[in-house]
Amino acid sequence: MCYARSRQNQNALPFEESHACIHHFNFVGTVVRWNRPVRKDEVFLCVLGLFLGSPCSLVFEIIKVKKDLTKYIFECVRALSQNISESGLRLASFPPRGWNSYDSFCWTISEEEFLQSAEIVSQRLKPHGYQFVVVDYLWYRKKVKGAYPDSLGFDVIDKWGRMVPDPGRWPSSIGGKGFSEVANKVHSMGLKFGIHVMRGISTQAVNANTPILDTTKGGAYQESGRVWRAKDIAMPERACSWMHNGFMSVNTKLEAGRAFLRSLYEQYAAWGVDLVKHDCVFGDDLDLNEITYVSEVLNKLNRPIVYSLSPGTSVTPAMAKDVSGLVNMYRITGDDWDQWTDVRAHFDVTRDFSTANMIGGKGLKGNSWPDLDMLPFGWLTDPGSNEGPHRYSNLNLEEKRTQMTLWSLAKSPLIDGQSMYQEDYRGKHQLVAPDRMNFCLNGSPKQRVTSNEFKRGTFSPCRRDSNQIWELNSNGTLVNSYSGLCATVEYVEANANSGGIRSWIATGRKGEIYLAFFNLSEQKTVIYAKTSYLAKALPDRTIDSCKGKEVWSGKDVITTEGTISMNVEIHGCALFVLNCN
Repeated sequence: MCYARSRQNQNALPFEESHACIHHFNFVGTVVRWNRPVRKDEVFLCVLGLFLGSPCSLVFEIIKVKKDLTKYIFECVRALSQNISESGLRLASFPPRGWNSYDSFCWTISEEEFLQSAEIVSQRLKPHGYQFVVVDYLWYRKKVKGAYPDSLGFDVIDKWGRMVPDPGRWPSSIGGKGFSEVANKVHSMGLKFGIHVMRGISTQAVNANTPILDTTKGGAYQESGRVWRAKDIAMPERACSWMHNGFMSVNTKLEAGRAFLRSLYEQYAAWGVDLVKHDCVFGDDLDLNEITYVSEVLNKLNRPIVYSLSPGTSVTPAMAKDVSGLVNMYRITGDDWDQWTDVRAHFDVTRDFSTANMIGGKGLKGNSWPDLDMLPFGWLTDPGSNEGPHRYSNLNLEEKRTQMTLWSLAKSPLIDGQSMYQEDYRGKHQLVAPDRMNFCLNGSPKQRVTSNEFKRGTFSPCRRDSNQIWELNSNGTLVNSYSGLCATVEYVEANANSGGIRSWIATGRKGEIYLAFFNLSEQKTVIYAKTSYLAKALPDRTIDSCKGKEVWSGKDVITTEGTISMNVEIHGCALFVLNCN
């Protein structure tokens, strides 16, 4: 059974609760506008919030302020000075949350559609910690007849061979502005702006043999008395395996190759980009040299940029350990779409990365997180499509809950993929309801899996009877007083490889226990846990009895004879938030 144990990680969060002043600030929660002159202490708190990376335009939260304000501020400054280098400026201290355009628009999204989506994210998702809005791939491709994901010759590049937004879809980019105006508008909404980028250099730039920009000296890059061009650094034998007409690696052993990559990411920083999703460099398409050098470039930039890798086909913990310290999030699966088989495939790989203690490890300027891919809820498009959102997700409600619960307990980045302005409330409610999402941030980041912890019970009546009142005997048989002995209960041990029943456990920062049952089987199943199982998984805790709630149903839960149980729907889950004595 996938039964994970939580371990405390002192570096996982930007400030420990012992720093009381920081503990009182909640810069990502609900804000209020004050209809009176702003006091100096409020300005200080606003500036402090900005220093910690939270947008603030004289908009303040109601906070608890100690009577001795001078001492309070001094404590804050002292905590800041002690922790800012290690914590305050850490990237991805929590798993990033946001929205990405790919699942709903593939490559076709326009500036107007993107900004409309960002506005809805700001209104509906930002209060729940969702920060990023990301333009996925081919934002530089002209949306004209004959253009599709692997077409050739339809991209917009500058004279240095760098991709720039298609002005037909992104009119604010005209005049060499790139994404600057889009980024500014996103930032004005209190959000962060991300873009998708591909490996190396485009085939179109190589065919045009564009010169390489030297950002340190200005003008074309020169070495050994000549100007270096795209064909000098391109590696056609290392073309992206699933986009042969699109992109290929560059030779990072050449200074000219490094100069080209440097010119790309310095331009992204100048545009105001906060996240780059780097594609076709990991998993089956691993290019460790490019990942390493891009990480070096980002590390030297004055602008903090979250570094994400995608996809993660065939990724193992051993492979990921080579890159986890260089990035902030990295995919550990292929693309996840709205099929139950895709959801189910994530359980084993999640178990493996949890066992390897990869969750919340050290990353680029902060932490790194295994990424289970976007959440394909609501209105979607199809992979490789030239259409926007035109169909509803194939996942049913139980399957969505299972996916949301696994992603959150595994502390995966939560990236919504559905169309923002075609979503229905029910699907969105599953994603953002605060009580259902806090465990993703509260749960300890490092977890360990143990096996053979839980069992499941099933029974089949011998024949149907109008009276279905059952009594469970101590010998494991079910008795119906009208029809006699009619069924037996068989407890099937569910281990990490059984596939049918899984569970996950994590602890929160306030001592609460998060326990999840997952029913991956094709029959409704009673799953139970004894408090003795919890004690075995959490040996540092003394556990006698527990009470709490099941998150999705809202039902109160209390241990009965030391047991927690629930009848879990096909492909469904139960998620308990428990306080145990």
